[in-house]
Amino acid sequence: MFQSKLFLRLFFTYILVIASYMILCISFLFYENNQINEIQEKRISEIQLDAVGNTMEQRIATAQNIVQNLSYSTTMKQLYISERTGEQLDSYALFSIQSEMKSALITGNRSIYQIVLFVDGSNKAYSGGGVIALTDSYVPLGESLPYVLVDTVGNAFQIDGTKRYSFNTEYLLYCDAYSYQNGSDIGTMCIMFDLKRLGNDLKDVLEEGYSARIRYLEEDIFCQGEMEGEVCVRESDLMPGLFYEIYVPENMGAEVNRYFYFTLLGIVVISAVFLALAYAVSRRYYMPIDHLEQMVSSGQDSCSDEMEKIIRGIQDLIGEKNEYREKMLTITPYARTGMLHSMIAGNLAKESVNIFLDENYLDLIKPYYIVSVVNFAFDGKPCLKEEEYRRKTEELFHTITEMFSTDEIHIVYYFRDSYNVFLITNFETEQRGDDLFYQIHKYVSTAAEKDYCHVTMGVDVLRDDIGELKEACGGAFRALDGILTDGRGTVYFLEDMGGKTNHYYFPVNFREKLKHCLLKQDMVEIHKLLFDIYKTNLDIAGSPEMYRALVDEFHLTVIKTLREITELNTVHLNIKKFEGLATLQDIFDYYDAALLSVMDALRDQGRQDDTRLEEDIAEYIDSHYCDADLSMQSLTDRFNVSNKYLSLLCKERFGVTYLQYVQTKRIRKAAELLRDKQLSLTEVGVMCGYTNQLTFRRNFKSVMGVNPSVYQENQES
Repeated sequence: MFQSKLFLRLFFTYILVIASYMILCISFLFYENNQINEIQEKRISEIQLDAVGNTMEQRIATAQNIVQNLSYSTTMKQLYISERTGEQLDSYALFSIQSEMKSALITGNRSIYQIVLFVDGSNKAYSGGGVIALTDSYVPLGESLPYVLVDTVGNAFQIDGTKRYSFNTEYLLYCDAYSYQNGSDIGTMCIMFDLKRLGNDLKDVLEEGYSARIRYLEEDIFCQGEMEGEVCVRESDLMPGLFYEIYVPENMGAEVNRYFYFTLLGIVVISAVFLALAYAVSRRYYMPIDHLEQMVSSGQDSCSDEMEKIIRGIQDLIGEKNEYREKMLTITPYARTGMLHSMIAGNLAKESVNIFLDENYLDLIKPYYIVSVVNFAFDGKPCLKEEEYRRKTEELFHTITEMFSTDEIHIVYYFRDSYNVFLITNFETEQRGDDLFYQIHKYVSTAAEKDYCHVTMGVDVLRDDIGELKEACGGAFRALDGILTDGRGTVYFLEDMGGKTNHYYFPVNFREKLKHCLLKQDMVEIHKLLFDIYKTNLDIAGSPEMYRALVDEFHLTVIKTLREITELNTVHLNIKKFEGLATLQDIFDYYDAALLSVMDALRDQGRQDDTRLEEDIAEYIDSHYCDADLSMQSLTDRFNVSNKYLSLLCKERFGVTYLQYVQTKRIRKAAELLRDKQLSLTEVGVMCGYTNQLTFRRNFKSVMGVNPSVYQENQES
């Protein structure tokens, strides 16, 4: 056989095609590997940069909140007034200021070491630990506020001769102007962050090999690791001039794609299989020619015998071809019984599909066919019941197969599910037949119009090998992805899906903005965020794969944001991923409504938390009103609320002030104890929380109308 030039030409033609395919695949594999490495490296670098930025941004946001809260504090107003009027503060005012700053320190985060307030022209500084005496009066340094730096407080504020540990230790300093309710500045607020804690936080978020640097006004603030490699930079959203840098090592993307060599080995193996198939196909197609050559070259019989052998051989070949065509027509009963769907899904018993797996059948028959899928989408729920709807749909497609089938065209159908029906259209010749699909779509749409149903068709490319039936069904469904951008109610062809971009737009800071909007209950801003992503990507006119990838990243980012919010609240937040065929607008409308429900859940949880806090405070007062240490200050420290909040709570809940309520509770308890003849007035007063007997007698008479001694005598008599 290898001596035949015809066989060698046929065989080496296949070898050339296989070699070209192998070279093309390997080249594409190398290119794709480099692309994946670059994209993955860029994505990891962006994540690292966001993590470093968030670590520092949390500290800046905490510091800004502390400065704002103290500037608007009514307690700190006393300090502002004393500095303006020149009056000295009494001990109680100093204690209140110290408590206010200590409370601000506690409500910050654990990385804050201390808060110090320097007042212009004063030789005192104020902190949560008390008043700090300075050797000289404080003079503003002339720096533009706010600003950040790493230094000791002594060096930063030019304080000489201080031996305080906190003033001689390096911290990350955030400095801002102190002014009461946006009045004129009277001092500088300095918030000291622990450098070791900052370094540990950066080390926790940085991957191995990455380095980070924080700069403010072109000066280095903090560095983590060695500053080598490609640099990625981002400016702070909270503080202009503050930049975060990430240094990416040059070899970070080298091992991103771990399956490169497995894929390369797969290409080689597939090429070897194709080479074996090339030999089998060449041999098979050469056999009829070899058979004719043998018949002609036999030369032993008469001429008429030779002609009879040739004619008989040609008849055998024609009969063989017709036999395969008859096998192709037997797809119809398989489609009607559902066996064709099982063959495509790969879950039909092997002995049941031998006819489809027969080597001769798959190799020699070359029918032209196109697979299309008809999708039904209702406005709301279907009007018909499931059984009636299925029966009506089967009748419709039975009519279609009879109406549109001809001698040259043969159509069969089967149901993938209740809302998706496959049509397999066989052509005698190599023709596309686009008009046929538009006619079928128009007929189905007209029949389903009164049921408020949208009919959309996805059409695969023309194929000539029944062995690709499963891939053809997948291609028909991929064509339906045109619904994403162009909507329902038309026909989409798979070949029209190519040539579009795969790079979508997604904001880098979307996660922080979404979290901020959810916590602030700002639904209008959420509408704007989602519309920006939707409109920008719609204008790109990308491929369906691009929009699927966009939706995947959007959903993942939303879930991560909700997990962060869940850590700050007791309510569990989650949004299910949107599934099924839909337009891009439908998908974003779904997430818009889902985020609205999340905000409602957060709002309800906030109300529940407030109600629970009020119940806890009232229960605590009722349980401890006889404690001598009970006071509004102890309650504010315990429940982390303000005096004003406690006063309003008592007014709304008890109808009286806090002092009136506690005084009444204590005196009524004292009256109950005075009925016991074994207890003295002093013992009763102490048991009811009074350390001063004069106060006890005065309050008792105010509530009961008589002195406690008179009340006790009346009880004895």
